[in-house]
Amino acid sequence: MTNMIKAMTEALRRRRNINNTIIELHSLSDADLNDIGIRRENIETVARGLIDIHRVVRDANSEG
Repeated sequence: MTNMIKAMTEALRRRRNINNTIIELHSLSDADLNDIGIRRENIETVARGLIDIHRVVRDANSEG
């Protein structure tokens, strides 16, 4: 049961972080997005990737 709660908590945290990242990226101008190499139509994919990379780094640091 504890593992299920941890998994649900992590899924909710991931979704919240993705949504916040999407909101922040959408608030940037097209010029700002272009400066960082992101096209507006790719914001959702980029946000998911950023959050996944962050999670891998976080987990690696907590193990080590």
